[in-house]
Amino acid sequence: MAFAKPWLGVKRVAFVPLYRTRTLPPDPPDQIPNNWEDLILRRVIYQPRIEARGADRSLRAWLRAASSGRADIDPVVLPMETIDRPGVNPGDLDGRLGGRLRDMGMDAAVLVMLGGRPSGTNAGFWSRVVMVESNGVWLMEMIHGLTGFADLYHFDNDSDPAARAIGVFDEMSQSSQTHPTIFTKLEMGWADPATVPLHVGASTEYRLQHVSLAQPPVLGRKAAVRIGDGFPYVMVEARTMTDQFEAGMQLSPSDGQEFGISSEGVIAYRVQTRNPTVQVREGFKKPLFLMTLTAAKVGDTVALDNGATLRVTAALPDGFVILIDDPSQHHVDRTAATGARAAASQPCALVLDGPGIQNIAYRDTSAHMNEIWRSPDGQGTTDLTANANAPGAKGAPFTYFDPADNQVVLLFRGSDDHVRSLYWMFGAVGHDDLTGAINAPTTAGDPAGWFSAHDGFHHAVYRTSNGHLHELWWQGQGGVGRGDLTAQGSFVAAAGDPWPYYDPVRGNNIVAFRGTDKRIRSLYWGQNLALGQDDLSGTAGAPAAAGDPFAWFTQADDSHHVVYRADNGHIHELRWFNVAPVHGRDLTLLSGGPAAAGNVSGGYNPADNTQHVIYRAGDGSLHELWYFLGSDAVGHSALTAAYGGPPAADRPIYFSSQRAPNQHVAYRGTDGHIHELLW
Repeated sequence: MAFAKPWLGVKRVAFVPLYRTRTLPPDPPDQIPNNWEDLILRRVIYQPRIEARGADRSLRAWLRAASSGRADIDPVVLPMETIDRPGVNPGDLDGRLGGRLRDMGMDAAVLVMLGGRPSGTNAGFWSRVVMVESNGVWLMEMIHGLTGFADLYHFDNDSDPAARAIGVFDEMSQSSQTHPTIFTKLEMGWADPATVPLHVGASTEYRLQHVSLAQPPVLGRKAAVRIGDGFPYVMVEARTMTDQFEAGMQLSPSDGQEFGISSEGVIAYRVQTRNPTVQVREGFKKPLFLMTLTAAKVGDTVALDNGATLRVTAALPDGFVILIDDPSQHHVDRTAATGARAAASQPCALVLDGPGIQNIAYRDTSAHMNEIWRSPDGQGTTDLTANANAPGAKGAPFTYFDPADNQVVLLFRGSDDHVRSLYWMFGAVGHDDLTGAINAPTTAGDPAGWFSAHDGFHHAVYRTSNGHLHELWWQGQGGVGRGDLTAQGSFVAAAGDPWPYYDPVRGNNIVAFRGTDKRIRSLYWGQNLALGQDDLSGTAGAPAAAGDPFAWFTQADDSHHVVYRADNGHIHELRWFNVAPVHGRDLTLLSGGPAAAGNVSGGYNPADNTQHVIYRAGDGSLHELWYFLGSDAVGHSALTAAYGGPPAADRPIYFSSQRAPNQHVAYRGTDGHIHELLW
């Protein structure tokens, strides 16, 4: 909310030269210039600096630059007035001239005197300045009168140190004819609030455009970033000497106070005023408290005193790239934040990068499937089972996206052991009894599924009580087909739940599972590929499996990844590229991470080309193993130790998003809440 009256459009300002017939020592007598009126008009309209290669420092040039053309001035220089006393207040001529000037449509009036500085001051409609004062002083006083915006400079009774004044980074603090901060420009109506996002969440990257460039910023850039939706809050902006005002034009002592900004880079300041038109400061604190005494440059990291960290990661032709990290936002209790029901299963997750929607689904304690959703507009929860009028559920759900019908699909095991689906995007939730519709065998575990782009078919796989893996398939609203994958090739039966994925490069369907022989195996088939089975861990010489695998495909390097927990708690990765032979490695041994206590998950983060494996240790803490594409080095991070959150009750789920923070882990805590870690 702006409190100042915006300076938008052209303001008519009368400049009144004022000669004093009497002065007091040490002031010398006023010496009237021969072309005084022209000198005043020149300062307002066009005042090139020969020493600064003709750069125009006039009031009008500054106004147009600082306001991006939204503000201008129409000056009228009146004939010289005379007053017979040394001391003059701004409104001393109001009785004689005020009514006439207002009738002429003047928005403000300025007494221009010949005495020594400092003299600049304002009293509403009238300002008073001196010829030897800088243009910045003239501008400051007119802004006071036209907008009501108060001074930002240091006061002697300020409780904050003088060095923390915003200084030359704002015209209203140093009267140096530099650009105002984005905070001040917002008050003046010279910047758009929509271009100043509120930082929400853990880690977010922003591309800042220099404050001195025309507003609004170009597409993809921000004018500034606000941290904190309460009071006080922090503003972050980019400052560089892009024009004569930011660079400064003080080439000799006679040039006044036109210093330019003191350093180039990214500045952060705390806004400590609720209303910048009030001259009395709240708690004797500065309106703008400068956190970065020297502007941060590329590679600099600044610990802000609100707990957030600012890092300048890159320079742009028109600004800087910054990363803001708020440790307090790395862990979010999604159940508490949305009022969702308590969870009774591990969650699944899905990201729709187009609309920026992130979904987390799970079974609650009443056997209903629930969704916790988050979008750029907010977050909420939906009882999917009640919405679809579907029966209760067992186990944990599995979700994927159907691009053909633009729907989210959620598979689950019903209380009757039927494989069922829920599907929706916005509005009502649909429900299908997939196995019941075709009298297919019931499931003994949690189903999983995917959509294959090459033929437009949905696929679901599940394990029956005899360990066979069965497939269901359908297209659009068509009927459901089924097949016993294990029986078709006399393959090894499954001892746990499968994890499928789709290879879009070759159009192949791949299902990883733990066999009854404790080996990690896969079933595969495709458009031009007959059904087959691979002994992945046996071929790779990897140890026996103690848990179910998690699998994914990374198109960036055409690689397949299957991770699982071995008998000794070590996490092993089975990896192969395109159709090359599979190789295995012990990620726990390579990283030094603790042993795992349950099933693992993982995935690829395209934002930084990294692969990730997430798992729960024996004490319920969550851990991450990660590596860069093309690198053999494996890192380890203790996630709950770093970001907080209660211990995990079962398998965590990893997912990545285009919108920062890019990496996410959703899990059911021992408190029954769905928690999310973001970084």
